[in-house]
Amino acid sequence: PPLPRSLLSSGINAEYGEFQTYHHYFIQINLSCSEMSNILHSVAPSFISVSYIEQAEEMRRSLLEYGAQFTVPEEESEDAFLILLPQLIEQFPLYFQRCSSEAAVESAFFSLVSMIQLLSQVDQIEDMSRSLSNAIVADETSRYPLKGRLLGHQLNCYHTSLPSSFTLLTNVLRLVKLSGQARYVNLDINQISDWLVQWKCDVSEQREVFRLLHEAFTALGNGEKAIKALVHLLKLYGENEGVEAKADAHVCVISHIAQPNIFIMDHLLDLHPIKALDGQLVHELLQIFVSGDLSDYLEFYAANSDFVEHLSVSHEQNQRKLRLLTLASISETEQDIEFSKLADKLNLQMEEIEPFIIEAIGSGLVKGKINEPEGRLTVSTSIHRSFGKTQWGEIKDRLELWQKNLLVVRESLSKGHAFALPIGS
Repeated sequence: PPLPRSLLSSGINAEYGEFQTYHHYFIQINLSCSEMSNILHSVAPSFISVSYIEQAEEMRRSLLEYGAQFTVPEEESEDAFLILLPQLIEQFPLYFQRCSSEAAVESAFFSLVSMIQLLSQVDQIEDMSRSLSNAIVADETSRYPLKGRLLGHQLNCYHTSLPSSFTLLTNVLRLVKLSGQARYVNLDINQISDWLVQWKCDVSEQREVFRLLHEAFTALGNGEKAIKALVHLLKLYGENEGVEAKADAHVCVISHIAQPNIFIMDHLLDLHPIKALDGQLVHELLQIFVSGDLSDYLEFYAANSDFVEHLSVSHEQNQRKLRLLTLASISETEQDIEFSKLADKLNLQMEEIEPFIIEAIGSGLVKGKINEPEGRLTVSTSIHRSFGKTQWGEIKDRLELWQKNLLVVRESLSKGHAFALPIGS
């Protein structure tokens, strides 16, 4: 059917304010309804100058032509409108199924949003907004980009302080998981963490969000952010709850191992769900990647090759990462490392050593220079695979030495003398 005139974007002069349109975002200019101004973030939909009752009635007639059924008197009154609005929301997915025009679907969506905003109670507005979001995400058609755009607009249109934003966010994440697209919403883990605090979400709701975030980032192909979301999820389990998240913990361990640019994993050992894996092969494998070397892994693989082969990461990838980690461990205690020692420890041929060192330096695990004539690597710095009391002690010693050197320099400057030789130089 033709697009109802009430759905055509224009301008409105009504008791609730005057709006102007800008693309699909509608900027509030003058709003006399205080409750609406608390709900809206910075945008509101705009339509031609017809009443909300007329808008609802025209949408009802449009949906009837798509096969919708309504149980409401055919009269234009406020009471009829309050009965009709939830039914319009329930029938809205028919636009995805029967209307090929994305512009028409989007206009119908904004018409509903505008009618929802005119309800007199904040609780009513939030309930209807949740219902509309749920109706969109429950639709089984494959028009994911369009639905993602609508849900993104809806989330962005409301103050994130509203508790209903929790439902809007989780539905956005579900759609990102299905579509593998996130063009209309910014998935910032730190910002979302702040929202969860603001919404006073309980632990189960926080777990739901971070699990959805993990799945959404996985669908987007962003492995590092997917892992970060999963770690946030595991931190929400207490000492006596770790066993409930063993499946998530298993995924977390394998994801860390499989990610080619993640080398530090010792922080995982403090998470209760990871501790619950103690005694299982996956926990033993994690221990090797935290503090073991290539020889430890090869011994583990020889005894558990079937287990490794069924993981989502290959034996060859594991060897590559363990070679890099083994070099990092050697570099912590040795400044000059002979190529022959590296060939032995890393199970490489001599001609493979230099390309490997170049890869290691490129990964950021070590910094140093290749001394080709003497066949050795001179290390300047290297990462610590584990960071505990020993490493904190080293930082303390370095800071104390730096402080003493500053005192020597200050004393020399105050006396007008040439600089004294710094301590430890």
